[in-house]
Amino acid sequence: MFLSLSTSAWILIAAGATIVNLAAMQWIIQIPKYRKKQFWLPVIGIVGVGARGLAQNDALPGTLYLYTAAMLMFPLMLAPVRGTLTRDYYRWVEDPLTKTSKGAMTWLVVSMTVMLIVTGAVYAVGVKHGA
Repeated sequence: MFLSLSTSAWILIAAGATIVNLAAMQWIIQIPKYRKKQFWLPVIGIVGVGARGLAQNDALPGTLYLYTAAMLMFPLMLAPVRGTLTRDYYRWVEDPLTKTSKGAMTWLVVSMTVMLIVTGAVYAVGVKHGA
């Protein structure tokens, strides 16, 4: 299955996902002081997913698949509500008692949950069928 792609192919896919993440997050994050902080996301992903892969003795293609999924999840989750998140942030700066938009928070929770379930299910199927 897809996890049986070569390690070099998965390295290229993961590198592409990192570039997509960095470019998309620059567009999504409209608050200047947080734009630079988003560059830490790939580092955190490499450390977190890499540590998990080492701890569970996973094959590198499977670990790179999980890293790729994590890099793509954040832009997919945040892009549809980027304007609302920015507006809510600036409202919060003016009045710290301001609450976030319920629609945006619902979207974030539901979309992240669905993406995690799909990523886990695809990973489990890929591992089961001989990665």
